[in-house]
Amino acid sequence: MAILGELVGRRHAEAFAARGDIPRIAAEEAGVAASATGGWRSTVLGSAVSLTLLAGSGSRWQASLEAARRAGTLSGAAASFDPALPRGLFPVRDFLRSGAAAQGGIPIAAYSFAAVAGLGAHVVVVRGHEEEIRRGIFAPLGFEGPEGTWRFATQEAPFGKPLGHGDAAWQCRALWREAEWVVTNFGGDANSRHSVEASVLAMAALDFLSEGGAFAGCDLLIPAALLPAPAYPIGLDAEGRPVAFGHDKLGLAKGGTGGGEAYSNVGLRVYRASALAAALEELRDKWWVPGKGYAIPGNDPAGGECALDNADAVFASRGRARILALAHPRELSPAKSLDEIPRFEAAVSEVVIEDGLRSGFQERSGAQRKGEGIAIS
Repeated sequence: MAILGELVGRRHAEAFAARGDIPRIAAEEAGVAASATGGWRSTVLGSAVSLTLLAGSGSRWQASLEAARRAGTLSGAAASFDPALPRGLFPVRDFLRSGAAAQGGIPIAAYSFAAVAGLGAHVVVVRGHEEEIRRGIFAPLGFEGPEGTWRFATQEAPFGKPLGHGDAAWQCRALWREAEWVVTNFGGDANSRHSVEASVLAMAALDFLSEGGAFAGCDLLIPAALLPAPAYPIGLDAEGRPVAFGHDKLGLAKGGTGGGEAYSNVGLRVYRASALAAALEELRDKWWVPGKGYAIPGNDPAGGECALDNADAVFASRGRARILALAHPRELSPAKSLDEIPRFEAAVSEVVIEDGLRSGFQERSGAQRKGEGIAIS
């Protein structure tokens, strides 16, 4: 079997050491000549769409923000932050730009957007606050780009609360289902641009290998990191394929890790777009209860949610899911409460340096922002 097929299978433990070489390996195994690698890379990344979920704040976040307000420990821009805004708009240190441009900080979600900015199109799932996102993130980082490149999708809450990120993806499927690949991420993780791009290129290469009979094929590739006792462990079978996903909120199985080291999702997923649309529609058809929401076995029955994790479980049950353990543990440093902000800032500072992003986000003129969008090689 080709090297890449082994790295997403039995030899998954070797993927981290090959982290920097994954794009080259993917191009070679897709049969791309060295002189054509740049064009292939641009074509593959241009055929993907990012789906960034920025609709919620989370109960832990709201509780920590309220506690800090009562204690009077917030200062500067954080002190005036509107608690009604999504967590992804909370100001943190700006490592994307330098000089005067970086002094005022940048919203948390800017880092999630920066990680996917090189893909072909972008959908941002929200529940309002589009103007704040445009003004606080898109404009200063040059994400306005060609019309239609960045689009908002409002997650409806039919019974008073959103019904999970799987339902959010289902609601806006018309905006992404015609793409080749969908990259999902969240507005509060230390996402790595390298992990995103390498994983999309790997998916394209695995597709090529599948067509040639050298790989069984997959519909979901999860960039993963090896962590001690992770909150969201991925259980693997003897072939290195995912068989279980731990998720306390949904009540899903822990995957039999026993509290030791295990691979974990770092807040990124890469799906075959058509397969994700079909899986979400299948979950909706099978488990939607009118007037209540979803009744998916294994999920918290009171929540009525459909999560991307449920689609992941569908792919795993069919042998169509794989992990690519190329991610660094620091990529799993979410800012879900105020006390996690320092760890998040430390993590993204290292990610930005490793990905070489900082030089691509200097201050731009209004004409550049309006006409160019962002382009980082």
